[in-house]
Amino acid sequence: MKFLHILFTAVLLQSINLKAQNKETNFVNNQAVSQTIKGTVIDKSTKLPLSGVTIKLNVGESSRELSTDQWGAFRINGVSIGRYVLEASLVGYKKVTLSELLITSGKESVLALEMEYQSNDLDEVVVIGGADRKPLNQMAMTSGRSFSPEETNRYAGAAFDPARMAQSFAGVVAAGDNNEIIVRGNSPKSLQWRLEGIEIVNPNHFGNEGSSGGGISMLNTTVLSTSDFYTGGLPAEYGNALSGAFDLKFRKGNTEKKEFALTAGILGVGATLEGPFSKGLNASYLISYRYSSLSLLEKAGLSVASDGVPKYQDLSFNFVIPTARAGTFSLFGIGGLSNINDNAERDHTTWKERFDGRDAKFGYDAGSLGLKHLFIASKKVYFNNVISYSASRSSFTVDSLTTSYKAILRDKSLNDNNTIRYAGSMNYSINPANTIRAGINASFLGFNVFTENFDPLSNSLRELVNHEGNTSSYDAFIQHRAQISSKLTLNTGVHANYFRLSESLSIEPRFGINWQIAADQQLSFGTGVYSRLEPLSYYYAKDRLFPSQNSARLKPTKSAQATVGYEKQFRNNLKFKTEAYYQHLYAVPVSVDPNINLSLLDVSDHSAIYSSSYRQLINKGTGKNYGIEFSLEKPLSSGYYFMLSSSLFDSKFKALSKQEFNTGFNTNYVANLISGKEWKTGKNQNNLFGMNAKLIYAGGRKYSPVNLAESIRLDQEVIDESRVNTLTTDPYVRVDFSASYRINSKKVGHFIIMDIQNVINRENVMGMHYNPSKRIMEERTWTGIIPTLNYRIEF
Repeated sequence: MKFLHILFTAVLLQSINLKAQNKETNFVNNQAVSQTIKGTVIDKSTKLPLSGVTIKLNVGESSRELSTDQWGAFRINGVSIGRYVLEASLVGYKKVTLSELLITSGKESVLALEMEYQSNDLDEVVVIGGADRKPLNQMAMTSGRSFSPEETNRYAGAAFDPARMAQSFAGVVAAGDNNEIIVRGNSPKSLQWRLEGIEIVNPNHFGNEGSSGGGISMLNTTVLSTSDFYTGGLPAEYGNALSGAFDLKFRKGNTEKKEFALTAGILGVGATLEGPFSKGLNASYLISYRYSSLSLLEKAGLSVASDGVPKYQDLSFNFVIPTARAGTFSLFGIGGLSNINDNAERDHTTWKERFDGRDAKFGYDAGSLGLKHLFIASKKVYFNNVISYSASRSSFTVDSLTTSYKAILRDKSLNDNNTIRYAGSMNYSINPANTIRAGINASFLGFNVFTENFDPLSNSLRELVNHEGNTSSYDAFIQHRAQISSKLTLNTGVHANYFRLSESLSIEPRFGINWQIAADQQLSFGTGVYSRLEPLSYYYAKDRLFPSQNSARLKPTKSAQATVGYEKQFRNNLKFKTEAYYQHLYAVPVSVDPNINLSLLDVSDHSAIYSSSYRQLINKGTGKNYGIEFSLEKPLSSGYYFMLSSSLFDSKFKALSKQEFNTGFNTNYVANLISGKEWKTGKNQNNLFGMNAKLIYAGGRKYSPVNLAESIRLDQEVIDESRVNTLTTDPYVRVDFSASYRINSKKVGHFIIMDIQNVINRENVMGMHYNPSKRIMEERTWTGIIPTLNYRIEF
């Protein structure tokens, strides 16, 4: 902590007398420090290159201008270090504007721009530079936005993690101090992760079985490109998602020169390599690897944690190989290994509670590997095919120690999942204003789920689930996007899903509309039906009263939702946006016992099977989420940015008792404020110093009162089923802060960032729990201050 105080003081002193300047040319030792900007521009509907596109690079009152060649390529050499506004314009297309393009000395800026057809039968619609952040997927009409890796690196508390960054968006609530997120009152497990157009396994270290998040992301922002995040309103091509989706894209490595980035910090060390396979072939590789430095400190003999040292490593890569006639092939992947071993002190006289005398081991290994093929058949048709393999292994073991330190197994869980997926689609551009996209998906699921834990009544281990098998799920979709005029765009479609295990067929219509009221105002509306499979543990978990019964015929959970939105663009890149939504959930798995008010809308992973009241599940529950969201956002320009977002919402569920309860995720309200300022500094104004802050203020989480007498009798927590989630914790308050310094020497870039999560060291309460050792109720809290320091060098 003393080190942090010194570092914090140094950061504040660094900010004094810094001046924000807009100069086109910077110099070091009387020599210009410059970099290259290059890229390609293609038609978003056809994926064909666009020639003659005017590329304009603006800084202050100066500008540079050129046009793309016959392959849609452009190149600007000798660009001075700093922030720029880049515009791409072509008659008949909507202008593309990048308002916060960062040029550094250590790495070339490689851009892949897509332009969308603009009907010109009415007045031209001009999007004010950069504040728009429309999704990359042109089929999306509502509840979506794009985000850049640079945003993820910049936001305070994001820790280079897209999920933590998304916690600042309207409609999103932080599920806690981990990176799970609550989207519009839904369980975090209803979120889907996608990479390069196909669903992937949960890409987070230390994730629980069935969860969508974890402690640390496996994603390295050095390999990410601009990607999409949705809080609802998913187009017909998206399946197996009830709430939101991360639709991630990997960038292509540099095709002309080798580039390297090395990172070292408290959370990890790593390296990123990229470059061409061979000059002139336009094929490239991009590889990134990270290893936990916390375990390195442990190996050096330094104690870094009292309850087990988190250890992890991960690998991400993207190999892109274009061909002259057969299309473009890419091999991509992401994977990670993580574990925590928490061993009891080998001195039983120090044990105060039974948990002190236990050894616990937790591990989560996961990865996805994919092969993608993009083939442009003609000026109107292109095909996209992806085949992937995903696997995850979640394990948990707890041993209780005797006073002679003999280990007695108390809990054991081992969940292996593997999936082979295929996603194929065809995109047909009937004309510039009408596009049809259709496709099929197939998922072949293999699993081996096993869990047992100690039963106090029988004083022995009890098997909760033990099944090995396989099943499959099939999807098909078709959607039509019609730009009726420059002001009106429609998207209609339908998604169909067949789940073999329950032999269930789901037909899910989707509809969306955008109406550009004026050049700076837009109305949107979206509605549709969605479904999602539950974690496979729930299909084979045993009923506590009747162990021979399980829920193998369980059907996917369904949701019907509607969203209406309004956007207003102001000057200075300022945008106001509001959305109101209603979501009706049905066919929800709930307990077959009407006296047990368990709904899978109220859990975030597979943990409900541990409850002493767990019973067989049936699809007879319902739920609802409704609310309104507001955001006021100014992207980085003129040296500063901010975003103020807030949400008011309600989240309920009903089980067989038909009594309505809050979900545990119903915080009712959340407000987020993020802001940051950037200054040019250094002898020749080549460097950048930035400060960023984030404030989260959210309603308290709901939790259930405990039946203390019954908990004491059974020696485990038993909740009062008649008062589920009727209690509320204090509001969740967190302040994050980060400060960064970017040094641009002639050919090497240095980036130093200090990020402090929960800088006020507030231990937010997540609820009360029963302590079987003390036989009392105790608070369960999130962690306090989490400081990190990272250094990156690029060359």
